[in-house]
Formats: sequence, structure tokens, C-alpha cells
Amino acid sequence: MGSRFISAVAFYGPKTGRLRELLTGVQALIAEQVGGDFRPYTLDQVHATLIALNGVREGGTIVNEYLLEHAGERREMDLLRVMDILARRFAAPLRVRIGGFRPGQAVPFTSRGQHLAERAFSVQGEAFVLVGWPTDSLAGAGRPLDDLRREMNTAGVLHRYHARPGDVDNDLHLVVGHHAGAPAEALARATAAVRDKLAADPADLAIGLSDVTIVAADSHTLAPAVYVSGVPAAAAEVFALVP
Repeated sequence: MGSRFISAVAFYGPKTGRLRELLTGVQALIAEQVGGDFRPYTLDQVHATLIALNGVREGGTIVNEYLLEHAGERREMDLLRVMDILARRFAAPLRVRIGGFRPGQAVPFTSRGQHLAERAFSVQGEAFVLVGWPTDSLAGAGRPLDDLRREMNTAGVLHRYHARPGDVDNDLHLVVGHHAGAPAEALARATAAVRDKLAADPADLAIGLSDVTIVAADSHTLAPAVYVSGVPAAAAEVFALVP
């Protein structure tokens, strides 16, 4: 498989307003508990992956890495259609919320089998991860992020977390940094502190088309980037990035 990471992401680059407040506040809480073991992302680097566009060269064409890996399908990615889907889906801003739930509170759904208060912030391996959801979904009105990712199948792109036909991923993930072997007790304190903050002070955000970027890098952290483009990105430029 290819070693270059290419994705359509939200919020890559400079942060302002409520999103900046959220990220700086969360990173400060983590730093208080984890100290020198905390490796924060820069604010510009923090992003939410909408769909991965990693490619593999196969017989003169470029196929989607996850379509090949999970389905064994060798179908050229249609990047023009990818851009059309993104443009249509984000012509009106997608509203999302991070936080607002306390343990034991009734929730409209679970995420990966977990209560939303737990999923809103967690330590996953070495990563500190925020998760939010479309406000429509929280109100019981569909799964717009999952629908976006599923529609990408028509462009020859399979979402990483749609390995099986019935898989659902309506989550918006933002990694805010990593830790370097921090003690479990410190990680637990940081997790509790951030969850308390999110429960009391949720962040309501909106993703418009101007917030969506095509980014390529040689690290899954997307830093440093080797390519950054708004939507639409030129298919020839993106395909040229595939090793």
C-alpha cells in the first residue's frame, strides 16, 4: 500500500472563534495533567478527516487504498466526482456539536458502543481524540457524515471504517495531540477533566465548503503537508502525489 496520506479534511489550517477556544482549552487541560509527556498538535495541524483518498497505483490506474484492502476492488478513483460530492454536501454548512453530554444522561445513539460522554474525548493509543456529531443526528434526523462517506463509493472510494456493508461511521474525529508514555493515572485525570469541560460547555461548529481542504502528507498527522488545496482540487495534481 502507498505511504502517502491524502484526505479530504475539515478545519485544517488557522483556527478562529469557538473552534480555537475549544482546542486551546482542551490542550491546556491535558497539559496540566500530563505535563512534559504531552505532544500537542499545532492548531493549524488539527483537522477532522471526512474521507481518506489514499491511492495505490495498479496497472496504470490509481485505485483507492481501502477499496483495494477491504473489498479487493481495483476501480480507478473518480476525483471529479469526489469533488462534486464535497461541493454539494457542504454547499450549506454542516452543523456539528462536540460535548454536551454527561454520563448516565439519555442519548439518541451510541458511538462504537459507547455513551457519547465517553466518546466525546478519549485517549486512543497515544492519541488524544475529540469526537463530535452532526446536530441533525443528535436531534434524530439522519446520519449526514455517514451518508457522505457512503456516497463516496460511487466515486470508487471506500471509507476506512466501512470495512463491512453494515458499518456506520457518523463521527467527526479531531486529534489534538499525542502522549509519550504518560502514566495511566495522568491520562485518566486528563480524560476526566476534558470530559467535564465538554459536558458543561459544548462547542457548536459549522463546516462549510471553505472549511474543507484536500491535504497530502507523508505522515497521518498531516504535518508537514506536501499539498494543500481547496475544493475542487485538480485530479491530475492529486494523482501525481501518489507514490
